[in-house]
Amino acid sequence: MGVWMDCKTTEVSDWFKVISLKESIIWKAWARWEEGLRLAHRQWEIGGATTGMETMSNQPMLTLKLSKGEHEWLETWKRQYLG
Repeated sequence: MGVWMDCKTTEVSDWFKVISLKESIIWKAWARWEEGLRLAHRQWEIGGATTGMETMSNQPMLTLKLSKGEHEWLETWKRQYLG
């Protein structure tokens, strides 16, 4: 029984690590920050690709209206990233 427990303990220790609560919070914050950067980069790529697409500029599309704050953020983003 002791050998089996040693084997299982070794397997688990390869996957897990004991860390402090403070370190755990830092890791989670970093993971969310990195995830946000990846998403922002992907959205930037999509924005660049869509501006380069040749589409009919007068083609009507139905979409939800943005709030005033969202519209201001969109205009700021367009100026910054799309020139």
